[in-house]
Amino acid sequence: MTGIRFVIWGLRNSRHSHRYIHKGFYQTLTRLNAEVLWLDDLEKNRSLIKSGDLIIVSGIACNFLPVNEKATYILHNVDDPIISNLKNKIFLQVFTNDSTGEKIDETVSLWNDKHKTLYQPWGLPESLENWLKPRDLRTKNENWIGAIWDNELNQGNRKQLEIYRTALKSKGIKFRKLGGTRSISIEGLSSKKSFEKVNQSRIGAAIVGSWQKENGYLPCRAFKNIAAGAIPISNSNMTNVFGDGYLFVPSIEELVEVSLSMDYEQIRERSESCKEIIGAYSYDRALQRMVNIAL
Repeated sequence: MTGIRFVIWGLRNSRHSHRYIHKGFYQTLTRLNAEVLWLDDLEKNRSLIKSGDLIIVSGIACNFLPVNEKATYILHNVDDPIISNLKNKIFLQVFTNDSTGEKIDETVSLWNDKHKTLYQPWGLPESLENWLKPRDLRTKNENWIGAIWDNELNQGNRKQLEIYRTALKSKGIKFRKLGGTRSISIEGLSSKKSFEKVNQSRIGAAIVGSWQKENGYLPCRAFKNIAAGAIPISNSNMTNVFGDGYLFVPSIEELVEVSLSMDYEQIRERSESCKEIIGAYSYDRALQRMVNIAL
């Protein structure tokens, strides 16, 4: 990705769950020695955009995004018609069951040329050297890193996590919420600390709400927990991404029973199987797909 100047626009100093995505892009590009700026959505930053820049934008932070006909834009949920109608742009959407287009590699990612939209999971920003092996321990804690929420469309996970909490309690395991990007600080827990806490969990399941389950949404947590050495298991069917090593148990109560019945060797084998796959869903690869299509 040499010769390209990347601009990550927005959320540098904001508390928002999508900040995790922008931070991941920025840190990955920095690690790859790419030229990259991460700018807040402020009027004073408009002048920093140059012709030839590749600008990654989210609709939740683009009030002051400048229009430059000689720059290229990658737009996620941007409704501004002036920006959306630029010639040098593609749209970026997270992969779900409704995604359409042509496969572009061994992942589930799709390119819809008609709608100029790349569909891909957010994936995993943490590099391979930071991944952890499962621990052979019988802790009484289940650490949850991230939000517990819901909205008027019932797209959240609050109901499902209460079921999970109750099922764990019946087995003498304490559900511990340790915050996310909205908690503790703008940064939230560090990546290293998050990995350690997930690695110390009894299960580390990727529990999702009904909307995510029905729509095949792939939360970042699913990728992160595999890399952190947790049991690869969810109440949502993600085997299309993670392969047969990943466990799909739709009943949360049964999911807890299945998880607690597994021995270390079973967990290790499933973990290694899934880890062989998730490298293709790294932020390195996600950014490369974006570059290959946008430029």
